[in-house]
Amino acid sequence: MQSLINIDQQVFSWFNSLVGLNQVLDWVIKVVSVYAVYTVPFIMLFFWFYKKTEERQNFLMNLFISVMISWQIIAKYLGEWINRSRPDTFAGTKEVLFHPPSYSFPSDHALFFAFITAYLYLGGYKKMGNIALAVSISVSLFRVIGGFHWPGDILAGWI
Repeated sequence: MQSLINIDQQVFSWFNSLVGLNQVLDWVIKVVSVYAVYTVPFIMLFFWFYKKTEERQNFLMNLFISVMISWQIIAKYLGEWINRSRPDTFAGTKEVLFHPPSYSFPSDHALFFAFITAYLYLGGYKKMGNIALAVSISVSLFRVIGGFHWPGDILAGWI
């Protein structure tokens, strides 16, 4: 187990070393890793009313309920059970934005976006699934670079 933690710390340190190299990159990391999740409800509302069909609305409602259960219940209780501290407790961590102390495992953002991505692919929405996959990878990567999560937290969120 200690070897996994060491790998996690080494990979994290490499990614986190990118913070502070460029102000524009730091701004992009902050916006994507923190604020991208807030666009999802607006996107879902757009598709709720765009070419309104009962099938699409049922799909979106099921997606919303499933995401809320996985994000607010499963991730919350897993985090409380594992109770892994965030990387800001690791010496040398550079943060782009302060994050209140809370559990790190699993990454709520990674879980949220990975769940949406899988749901879109399984629902037959491949183009939207491809976009969601790109967003999921970007948000997850920037959560590590920004000092919010260990790489293992991201992998757990994807699973």
